[in-house]
Amino acid sequence: MIVAILAFMPFVAVAEEVTAPVETEKKSLSVSVSTLNTSDSAIMATKPQDGEKPVQPLNIHIGPSKLTLFGYAQTQFDMTKIGPETKNSFSMTRVILMANAELTRKLSFFLMVDVASNQAPKHLHEYFAQYAFMPELKIRVGQFKTPYTMENIISPTLLGTVNLNEGTRYMAGVAGDPLYGNYVGRDLGAMVTGDAIKARDGHYYLNYSLGVFNGAGMNLRDNNKHKDVAAMLNILPTKDITISGSFIIGKGNAQADDMFGTIAQGTDYTRNRWSVGVEAKWNPLKLRTEYMQGRNGDINNRAFYAELWCRLFRNFDVVLDYDYLDKNTALSKEVRDAFPIWTRTNNYLVGLQYWVYKACRISTQYIFSDRNTGPDTKAWITQFQIAF
Repeated sequence: MIVAILAFMPFVAVAEEVTAPVETEKKSLSVSVSTLNTSDSAIMATKPQDGEKPVQPLNIHIGPSKLTLFGYAQTQFDMTKIGPETKNSFSMTRVILMANAELTRKLSFFLMVDVASNQAPKHLHEYFAQYAFMPELKIRVGQFKTPYTMENIISPTLLGTVNLNEGTRYMAGVAGDPLYGNYVGRDLGAMVTGDAIKARDGHYYLNYSLGVFNGAGMNLRDNNKHKDVAAMLNILPTKDITISGSFIIGKGNAQADDMFGTIAQGTDYTRNRWSVGVEAKWNPLKLRTEYMQGRNGDINNRAFYAELWCRLFRNFDVVLDYDYLDKNTALSKEVRDAFPIWTRTNNYLVGLQYWVYKACRISTQYIFSDRNTGPDTKAWITQFQIAF
């Protein structure tokens, strides 16, 4: 894409929006570069908190088509203490590059890569084509986030926590469940989605998604004959309140042995999840909370989190978060305490964040993880986020 841009540069007059025809013998091709807003869906990944204008993506118009380039990077320093051992390190968490090609008013293609990933199979995060018959009905085919839990589908640039809550990571197949695998909540499949019943202020009262997926994780072919079905329904009585429910049902193929000795690697097992949650904004407060419950074979698990933002003054927030995960709800206290690996955790987070410029921010957070077995974990993480 960069090579293509440079090739066209001699014919481009860069301004707020300038159009220069490229003459050929038989026809002309209109080429322009602008920073005008594109569709709402294309800028959601870089839209910051209330009080800031969204980052304006770079739009390249070639004939009737439009290519939007945007992305973000997150670099952090973390200091972690597990029992008596303390470690600290700088790390590049994510470097995400995205492109959205609007071929027509209805047909588009999206591409997302993480160039910071140290695992080649996980460099390519998303690639899908979408056809919008109308706002109420859009068809998406390719690889993208499964519509399960609000937190899973929100861009990391919009989360108050530096990392997703541990319960969400475990339940949504982001990371932490050895059976599910670590595939950052994405899978291959097809989905219908849309927004319905438009309000006077411009927001839609309903948003829905229903999809069929391999269930094997991103960039992988299906590893059994079963498919996962995932769905989400969001109700927005006002533009500042979202009531959400979602589920994912299917049969997974175990990526590793179950820690409880009930499922062997390579075998199919029942993997069902459901969640309910709400997000509400009351300036200067923003709250999002979700409850999740699921089943791996005969093992029931559950999770819960609550995240609260408070705007103290312009561009400066205090973030509080509580996160709970129970990997096996059937264990008694005696069995749980005697188990060699932790099965239940409570995470407590307090942090500060400052929005330097639009979607660019500095976040610093202290996290205390209370494990039922083994040493507790204390972590201090400072992250710098830049987005364009």
